[in-house]
Amino acid sequence: MAQPFENDEPFVYRLNDNGSGPSLLVRVCTDRGWRIYQGYTGGDEKWNLWWRTSAFPATSYKALGDWQFMNHIPKGGSICRKDSLSRLLRCMRRIYGSIYDFSPPCFHLPLEYAKLVSECSRLRRGDDAASSSVVWIHKPVAQSQGRGIFLFRSVCDMRCGSPAVVQRYIERPLLIAGYKFDLRLYVCVPGYRPLTAYMYAEGLARFGTDKYTLTDIHNPYRHLTNSSLNKTGPRYAECKDRIGSGCKWTLKQVRRALVGRWGAVEWLVWQRIRALVTLTLLAQAAGTPPARNCFEFYGFDVLLDDTLKPWLIEVNLSPALAADCEADVIVKQPMLHELFDLLGLPMKHTGLSLLQGPPTPHITSYSSEDESGATKPPSRAANGHRRGARRVRRRRAMPIHCVNLQAPTLDKCSVSDLTEKSKDVQTGRLYKSSSEISCEGLESHSTPNVALSSADPVEETWRGGYATAASRRRMLTACSWGNGVRWDRGVGRVGQWVRIYPHATPKDDQLSIEDARESVAHVSKFLRATREVAREGGRDKSAPRDGSRDAFLEAALRKKLEYGSSFEVWLPPF
Repeated sequence: MAQPFENDEPFVYRLNDNGSGPSLLVRVCTDRGWRIYQGYTGGDEKWNLWWRTSAFPATSYKALGDWQFMNHIPKGGSICRKDSLSRLLRCMRRIYGSIYDFSPPCFHLPLEYAKLVSECSRLRRGDDAASSSVVWIHKPVAQSQGRGIFLFRSVCDMRCGSPAVVQRYIERPLLIAGYKFDLRLYVCVPGYRPLTAYMYAEGLARFGTDKYTLTDIHNPYRHLTNSSLNKTGPRYAECKDRIGSGCKWTLKQVRRALVGRWGAVEWLVWQRIRALVTLTLLAQAAGTPPARNCFEFYGFDVLLDDTLKPWLIEVNLSPALAADCEADVIVKQPMLHELFDLLGLPMKHTGLSLLQGPPTPHITSYSSEDESGATKPPSRAANGHRRGARRVRRRRAMPIHCVNLQAPTLDKCSVSDLTEKSKDVQTGRLYKSSSEISCEGLESHSTPNVALSSADPVEETWRGGYATAASRRRMLTACSWGNGVRWDRGVGRVGQWVRIYPHATPKDDQLSIEDARESVAHVSKFLRATREVAREGGRDKSAPRDGSRDAFLEAALRKKLEYGSSFEVWLPPF
């Protein structure tokens, strides 16, 4: 973390486009000594952190300086639309099989209306009485907070106007004192290329305020757990059996309610949730371009059924940061403080003398597309066309998952030479020119960079979307933020933020995994190991049955995986 200096300016944070934002976020920024941005009406761009509820336009990423950070990654919100999430998971399930079987069957309306009718007719003709009375849930694709969601049994009862998804309803959820609940988990992704993901150990459980039953599928307070909906319910303030007043618990309270009944299986379900989150992020990692000084903050909603199997409900791009009850303050306030510590943002000062990173490679894979994927025509000035000049044939736009890189370098000192020959990156606050960055400066960076050696072969097997291993090393410089943080060598834990992927950082002479097949194979290996540890721990008579059981199972998992000291076990507090 950057140290304060007497002549340094205070850290400036910017909220949306008008200065308004969640009250808890403003409180945390004020506690850290940060100053709110005042240049909304002018052209002043002197800010350090821009926190925006919606996605940024592509032009914002082009003008990002070393000392500026934004809370969205280009194209990082694909999994946050219900229809896009369903398509991605359906594709991954088709390729990798049952490991992606954590999302209910889904139909996209209006395109797949005929398929939905056919499936309902097939189930109605079934001999099983349960199949003939299947419940479906209808969700608009672009709405939140429970708006537009309803349950139905027959297609004739369905009313549909806007694009929506229809999913098989999970009819037997896990209940606590007769009330349905789901889990809100907080995930931070500082980069997708390669994927680096952290999940906060504490979280929220959100309850329905009426007891669950399938005899009344039209009462939203029985079936929907959105807190924005349930706090308007008639029984919200009532002291309910075991749940109390309100509709939220912390994950610590959920663990204490489950551990007595489920034993070692309760430990296993949290590891399955970790794998579920990782696999969901991997579904969109290939389509997300590398970006510097950007991070994504997600809210994952996960439901447990009565067999303790986790199901992914949806992913939220900007999870709510309001403080509606005591559980919100207990979870969210320290989470935000530790999030900023994880990202390396200073407590009180910008530390501009330290916020200087290595040169950024010239990447052209996503500069011509905005967040919606629409292609923008290149300007005449950008292509350098003049009247009467010879017309140069323009290259065809590359697919989203392809990256156009400079030629690979063969020695360490050629980084600055190569950058001098490329175009300067136009930013709001220019980086140092590459001629000013010596090889000694690169080697004395706060964290070790990946060395480029002439002894390395240039032509190697294709891996992870890069043409050669040398160009892959070149791309890893995008993992270096302006504050000196290297995310391909990210720390295992900061506070309660735990790195869930990669499982272990590679050694100095190795590279991070970029191939999706290898990544899914690592998650599959992790799941097999956790199942074996839980099974052996349940049979072992000498295994502890109290709070020390977590340490016993964690030690057994570390021994089985052999990942080393950099591996961290994600587990809510007990």
